[in-house]
Amino acid sequence: MPASNNNQDYTTIIYQLDEVKKTFRQYKRQGQIPQEFVKANLFPELIRIEKNNGYNTFSGFNNLLRLRDATNWSACTRLGLKPIGISNFYCTDLLVENKKILCIVCYSRDSQLTELSIFPEFYPCQKSELTEIIKELAQSIVHKKGI
Repeated sequence: MPASNNNQDYTTIIYQLDEVKKTFRQYKRQGQIPQEFVKANLFPELIRIEKNNGYNTFSGFNNLLRLRDATNWSACTRLGLKPIGISNFYCTDLLVENKKILCIVCYSRDSQLTELSIFPEFYPCQKSELTEIIKELAQSIVHKKGI
């Protein structure tokens, strides 16, 4: 569902809780995704939010987002989820055709849904302003959802 805020167009993709294990929560995509994301094979049918066990190169991230883009979960794309400073909101960067795209992830452990808000035109912006702008974008999503 496309939306616009602060001159930032974004799309939200919703995933429904599918399976829960000790180290991960698996979600299944709900509804259709925009054609440009289908073409890039960016948002697969399944994603996982995993605890970071520390046996990887991700430092400073408690949770990881794994996209089911390979036949084996261990070979799938992993992204570190950085807390934004708003409860249940995290951010990560996606790389599509050598272009960095901002992804804000909203989930909570007791929720049945995970939402990925994609900001394809977010970059470039000044590094010094980055944290504050991301927090403002997340707050606008919170406001829109009425949380």
